[in-house]
Amino acid sequence: MLKLIHEALSRQATTLRTLITDQRGATATEYGILVAFLAMALVLGVAAFGQALNLHYQNLAATLSSALGIP
Repeated sequence: MLKLIHEALSRQATTLRTLITDQRGATATEYGILVAFLAMALVLGVAAFGQALNLHYQNLAATLSSALGIP
């Protein structure tokens, strides 16, 4: 009976050691987080650029309207 308990505990310890030293899941998670941050930075950059471009075109339209005398 003690031999069976010892074997079961030994298998569990081996499995736990394997799970602790296995880095494949951690690497995939790190890449996933990196991709999420890059996507967020890209979206924020495009949004900021879009707002700046919109403001530029509004100023250009106002300048042209006043230069051409269009109300």
